[in-house]
Amino acid sequence: MVKDTKMEDTTSTTTKEDTKTKDNPNPPTAPPLEAAARRLERLLGGGTSDKERQMYMYGNPVKVVRRWLGTASGAAGEATSSDIVSAASILLDPKPQSQHGDDRTLMLLKAIEVEETPDTSSTTTTTTMEVEGEEEMTKEKEEKKDNFLSIASRREIESWLLSLQVRILWKDEKYSDAMELVQKGIVILLEQVTVAVKKVTSKSASGSVSSLFPLLARLYRYRSLIADSMNDPTFTVTLRQEMAKAHNMACLRRDVDSQATLLNLMLRDLLLHSQGELHT
Repeated sequence: MVKDTKMEDTTSTTTKEDTKTKDNPNPPTAPPLEAAARRLERLLGGGTSDKERQMYMYGNPVKVVRRWLGTASGAAGEATSSDIVSAASILLDPKPQSQHGDDRTLMLLKAIEVEETPDTSSTTTTTTMEVEGEEEMTKEKEEKKDNFLSIASRREIESWLLSLQVRILWKDEKYSDAMELVQKGIVILLEQVTVAVKKVTSKSASGSVSSLFPLLARLYRYRSLIADSMNDPTFTVTLRQEMAKAHNMACLRRDVDSQATLLNLMLRDLLLHSQGELHT
């Protein structure tokens, strides 16, 4: 006679395993902006120990950033200003060992953050909560020093977060703040491009210059849209001169993304200007 005890034991073990999987909650997922930034870091070869894989990843970084911008649009579409600032504080090291040793991007993002209306009724509670929050933030920063982005993708994520903040300010019709931020972002990104070009002969920075070009073209496009919303004739004249100079510099450094973007923007400006003269 065959006993059925074994069958009963297997069913009990499976039920125990099922209950364990049900009791264990799913691991917490990263916010959309942080997840998109980590994905770009992996695509650009950041954090990989294999040198051959890094050279393969850096083979065509401009195409990597172009495709990544298209896939990251969904994560950035619903992002708020506070989400961008929190992502910048988590991802970007305030004291990086990179081309520029300061935290200008964090300062810009926090300075032009969209402020919410504070509650005047509970002033004492807010001060105590702020003190406790600052202490918790310092502890988290000390514990998560290794979670910052590497040099492989830090510059790209900086420019991307700045462009997201510019878009939010532009949609909120804060044109002066948006123009101030986009101008500073273009200056910072151009400085990073020039520094990367000087170090292009080194093995660590070989091929890493072109990854900044799609983001620079993105900032140029947002600046033109903000200028159209401001509708200031004196500013448009100066902007035409700046676009012409930027197009010449893009041609010299073989920046195809900025060349195409600036050429389309200049042609669009000429068409709008000619239509305005015809209507008058």
